Amino acid sequence: MDENYKQPIPTVPVSSTPAGEEEIDLTELLGKLWHKRKFILKTTGIFLLIGLFIALFSPVEYTAQCVVVPQGKDNQGGNLGGLASIVGVNIGTSIISEGVISPVMYPTIIQSFPFAEAMMEIPITVKKSKDKPITLYEYYSDKKYRTFNIVSTIKKYTIGLPGTLISLFKPAGITNPTSLAKENNDSVPSVFVITPQKQAVCNAIKNAVQYEYNQKEKYITLGYTFPEPEAAAQITEQLRKTLEEYVITYKTEKVKENLAFVERSYEEAKKEFFRKQTALAAFQDANRGLTTAMARTTEQQLRNEYNIAFTVYNELARQLEQAKLSVKETQPVFTVIDPVIVPLEKSAPRRGMILVVFVFLGLIVAIGWVFAAPFFNHLSREIKQQPADA
Repeated sequence: MDENYKQPIPTVPVSSTPAGEEEIDLTELLGKLWHKRKFILKTTGIFLLIGLFIALFSPVEYTAQCVVVPQGKDNQGGNLGGLASIVGVNIGTSIISEGVISPVMYPTIIQSFPFAEAMMEIPITVKKSKDKPITLYEYYSDKKYRTFNIVSTIKKYTIGLPGTLISLFKPAGITNPTSLAKENNDSVPSVFVITPQKQAVCNAIKNAVQYEYNQKEKYITLGYTFPEPEAAAQITEQLRKTLEEYVITYKTEKVKENLAFVERSYEEAKKEFFRKQTALAAFQDANRGLTTAMARTTEQQLRNEYNIAFTVYNELARQLEQAKLSVKETQPVFTVIDPVIVPLEKSAPRRGMILVVFVFLGLIVAIGWVFAAPFFNHLSREIKQQPADA
């Protein structure tokens, strides 16, 4: 046992490296950067000038917001959902419950074309309209209402040049946007055909709309970004009203559908009740003096059918009255917690952030080129030497 303990423990050979190798490498890297400091400073300065140009000439934008609380039952799975929410567990959210659209579906509604088309008709007043109300569609489709933006123009003819050239060769499309369903005399449009210009306005509206739903506190933040503060507030208020009208319309349609269904069921139950009532009365009149067991059994059977028909008829009559009251009931969908206020401070451009980003980007590009340039030079020399060797 003692001899085994005295045996030498095998060791793994470790390659010896110079103690200052890492420091030498770091010193070499820093030396390269110091040697190319003028190039790094020039490149960073160029990026700084580009960022300064973008920061100064980017269009000023304002964002108006409002906070609302949606009214309606939030189905979270009954008592189990309430217990789960207490301990911080989410077991699912009902998208559509009892004729009410859940706030989870609001972003989909806002990004839909029918909603954007309704937003196009919002009246606004801008500086270049000279106190004359124009629609949001007119603002985005007519350049005379917008301020010239040199940054957007440069972007259009540099980065966006391929898209600009492609749009020149596209067909003009249909001048009057229509619905294919209208041509077929259908009441509800199913397929829309729109012009490229209207599609561009639709995309601009979608990009400017802001929506945020706080699922924990159950409130919604709606906003709209626009170059002028008063117009941004006007559009945000109309955005809230348009969304509320859309939800009310959906809720009203569901309630009316329920009313029509209850009315049909009520009329059928009413006819069935009167038929059972007549059958029972006719049997009693025809068998007034009979006391046989068969007669009593038949009368009891007719009475049971009459009672069932009366119960169904009575219940549907009650539901019919409730459905009529629901149609007449006007309940607000949103409760405004924080109303729309004309913004005083601009939301864009964030000039300080733009300058920091471009300075950082300039440093990264310059340093990356310092380390990558030798590799590309070596690769270029090898390519040039290949034909001579052959």
